[in-house]
Amino acid sequence: MLRLHAALAFLTLASLPAQKAPEPDRDPARSFFARGEVVSVRIQLQPSEREKLRHKAREYVPAELRIGDEVFAQVGVKLKGAAGSFREIDDRPGFTVHLGKFGGEARFHGLTRFHLNNGAQDDSRLCEWLGHEVFTAAGHPAPRVAHARVWLDGKDHGLYVLRESFDKQFLVRVFGNDSGNLYDGGFCQDVEANLEKDSGEGPDDHSDLHALRDLCRGVDANRGEALAAAIDMPAFIDFLLLESMLGHWDGYSRNANNYRLWMPTQGKATFLPHGMDQLLGDNDYSVLDHPPAIVASATLQVPSLRKRYRDRMKALLPHFQPARLVPKLEAMAAKLQKELRAGDGDVQAHAEAVRSLIDRVRARHESLEKQSRAPEPKALQLAIGKSLALKTWNPAAETDGIELAKRGFQGIPSLHARCTHGDGVRHALFRTHLLLGKGRYRLRGIARCDDLVQPPKDGEGNEHGGVRLRVDGNHSERLSGDRNWQPLECDFEVGEFQRSVELACEVKALGGQGWFRADSLQLVRLPD
Repeated sequence: MLRLHAALAFLTLASLPAQKAPEPDRDPARSFFARGEVVSVRIQLQPSEREKLRHKAREYVPAELRIGDEVFAQVGVKLKGAAGSFREIDDRPGFTVHLGKFGGEARFHGLTRFHLNNGAQDDSRLCEWLGHEVFTAAGHPAPRVAHARVWLDGKDHGLYVLRESFDKQFLVRVFGNDSGNLYDGGFCQDVEANLEKDSGEGPDDHSDLHALRDLCRGVDANRGEALAAAIDMPAFIDFLLLESMLGHWDGYSRNANNYRLWMPTQGKATFLPHGMDQLLGDNDYSVLDHPPAIVASATLQVPSLRKRYRDRMKALLPHFQPARLVPKLEAMAAKLQKELRAGDGDVQAHAEAVRSLIDRVRARHESLEKQSRAPEPKALQLAIGKSLALKTWNPAAETDGIELAKRGFQGIPSLHARCTHGDGVRHALFRTHLLLGKGRYRLRGIARCDDLVQPPKDGEGNEHGGVRLRVDGNHSERLSGDRNWQPLECDFEVGEFQRSVELACEVKALGGQGWFRADSLQLVRLPD
């Protein structure tokens, strides 16, 4: 009888449909980021590996890593950060952590790679979190953010921003596959450059990138359909708006910087936000200015897409409501300040930084409401032969080793850039933007330099650097060495019916000083 029951049970089980094995969770880090906890991260380097990072900061070295109670015996770490945030290994550096760089399958909540940003340009440590919050609430993908308290070789470096990497795991989580190319915008590089591929399994010949670049060239107010066939246009318009509404001046649309570009093998291109650690710096930052970046400019030159841009601005405004954002910022700040109290952090300074950020959120929402009702900006109308004095110039140190100031030279009001002599090329700008109508123009000014060492020629024998005026890809004569005041001119053309143009006073050198007479900088309209 027992055998009969066993046989019947076997037959019953055999007749049931086979149970599928549960699919692996594509996003095991979801709950970690949702909790918003502050984790402890301890990085331990051998003296020899620390020495390597002193000389080759961007190359991975092995390290022991402890995150809470988890120990990772040998992971890869390297330093990260751009001109404003990079710090040397003996300072307070930012890190990229790669758990599988030297082998092994260990993961942190499913993450193979993540970043520890030092917050050098964000005392609140909340700007990147805020950027992610707004982008994702609006339905646009962005890397997720948590926080960490970081120790390096036993030294407490305080609060860091722990950010998800743009890698294969990110692509699979967001887009469902990694068939294509994820490009890194690099440092102020637009789509005409051969961008570095960050991840993906697409072709390596940049053919997809070149096709997008070619599509945006020239003047064609009717190319909306062609652009929409290549780019996820609803997502791209939201991307442009959210960058501007957040005051992300160092993003793609205004500075061709801090972005990633996903170009799938099958499907449409998507731009992704990056480097959002300096948000809301200008309460009245314009959302209506025409952006200079190549794809942004080509898109918003199309009247129907410009209209969609204006309509979407009103639809996205609720995501910037202080009543929605401020309580979340206060809750996150409370967690960070609890961690600061547990260590030796300056709670008062952090609280002041958070109050400043909250004040900027409120002021920004008020400005955005006004801008949503404002008329379209009109291009500067300059008669042929007439000149315009250019008085507003914003300093931008593109590398370390730069001092920028508006000061006098022997009583002459000037824009001054000092490049310290050292390793590598120093790059500094004073720049301004104007919305110009179709026509030919000339930027002119008077400049000088002292002890200015121009960088060596490139591999093709071309000169670069020096003191010069620059507009887009055009530039004036270069000054180097010791030169007294010299007139400089840079001619350029706007082929579109209107375009936002960046005008720059540039110093690029191995060392030395450059000046531009503030009263000499003018824009002149030339005959067509």
